[in-house]
Amino acid sequence: MANDENFMRAPAPQPRKTIYTEAMEIFHRASDLMGLDRRVRLELEEPDYEHIFYLTVKLKDRLVPLAPEAARPFADLPVTKLRDANGMEPLSDGKIILNGKALLGSDVSIRSGHLRLPDGNVYQLVPGETERFKAYRVQHNQARGPYKGGIRYHREVSLDLFKALAAEMTWKTAIADVPFGGGKGGIQIDPRQYGREELQSVSLRFMYKLKSLIGPNVDIPAPDVGTNGEIMALFLRQYSDGEHERHNMRGVVTGKDVRIGGSEGRVKATGQGVAFCIEDYFAEKNESLRGKTMIVQGFGNVGSHGAEILQGMGARLLAVNDADGTIYNPDGIDASALMAYVHANPKNLKRSVAGFPGAQTISKKDFWEIQADILIPAALGGEITADIAEKLKVKLVAEGANGPTTPEADRVLEKRKIDLIPDIVCNAGGVTVSYYEWVQNKRMERWTEAEVRQRLEFAIKSNYRVIRDISRCSPRRTDMHDSRLFCIDRPVDSRCAAMILALKRIEAHYQLEGFSQ
Repeated sequence: MANDENFMRAPAPQPRKTIYTEAMEIFHRASDLMGLDRRVRLELEEPDYEHIFYLTVKLKDRLVPLAPEAARPFADLPVTKLRDANGMEPLSDGKIILNGKALLGSDVSIRSGHLRLPDGNVYQLVPGETERFKAYRVQHNQARGPYKGGIRYHREVSLDLFKALAAEMTWKTAIADVPFGGGKGGIQIDPRQYGREELQSVSLRFMYKLKSLIGPNVDIPAPDVGTNGEIMALFLRQYSDGEHERHNMRGVVTGKDVRIGGSEGRVKATGQGVAFCIEDYFAEKNESLRGKTMIVQGFGNVGSHGAEILQGMGARLLAVNDADGTIYNPDGIDASALMAYVHANPKNLKRSVAGFPGAQTISKKDFWEIQADILIPAALGGEITADIAEKLKVKLVAEGANGPTTPEADRVLEKRKIDLIPDIVCNAGGVTVSYYEWVQNKRMERWTEAEVRQRLEFAIKSNYRVIRDISRCSPRRTDMHDSRLFCIDRPVDSRCAAMILALKRIEAHYQLEGFSQ
């Protein structure tokens, strides 16, 4: 009977693996290996604060294209000739933002809310409505300084994701050895489906709600996926408007345009840091980058600048994959020309590499199987799974994105002896130059691009060398770095080594400053 009861009893539910719990696996592994102080460990296991809030924005009128069958009843509808074509803003989903003033003085033919444009398509006029957006800010830890981390505009964000990204910023700022903690936030929105003025309204309303949570010495946002220097300028204005000493508040956000307090070299800083890590990886092997081949996943800020800088160092770009397409050229792709096609082409509304004339189209599956020296994942997290890691034909994975490789894929890469430069050092160039920008704002100074580049190169390469020493259990001191305080009693993989460096620096702050009561 007892056996029957055991058979019928439901098994205990297994804890669900979330983005955050998966991201924290390396934290727990490194903590165990180094014997992290228990109280410090508890402080770091969960964020200090998790904020969820909502904002509403009145959207503009839209022209929505009709499918051919739906447009058939309007075949005889005359073409509407707009007086001011600039009153229309096309979006990546085929819709058009319509500025009402564009219809004033125009030759307009509307039937049942439909009109035909010179492109031959029939559109339905949909009045703008008020929309509500979900927003987040996670503040993970401030033991070493103000919370620091980007603002992301993306349709697939969540509290769980921002917890993982905020924790990663805590590790990253410690590895970069800048006096910040970690934070992250953003809005659940696809920015490609909204017009420029709508995104301005969303950004201003977001900062209005966020203002009480941040400050130049409290929490310092920066650009991330879906945001840029233009949005940082809006944040700065909204935060500082009406304040008596508004010019002392420029450090409330980083990643600004140089003309309003940004730093030279900030736009390409993350890609520059990726390039410095890769350069140092090969330099240690007494190899140059000349003739090395690379494939890049994601061609936003990090992927594009990283590829262009590495191309300038002699590497050759073979293939690029993004959310909307994959291109390949065995003879090499001109990274600068591709940047212009993606980021400076008004007709490329999706900002995609798809259709680039200097390469052929291939599948994403084929992309992962291209033979190359270097893979730079520079898109979103979790892209390199164990299955993909089994197919890779590269020697080095240099993580330009945050968390692009799953823990299972890490183990596959290690088994296959594919080297890895972990994200928390490889893409730390952005937050490092954000610190330089913050310092310049504090001091009311302006550094040259050459000075920023020199400082960044030293910071990235010296910290990367400490991580290599920890990985090999080879403590030493050189003119450029000192790893003697950070090595433990055994070799570890590179990701674990990076986490150990971060945790030892954070632990030192707690041990020296104590815990406030």
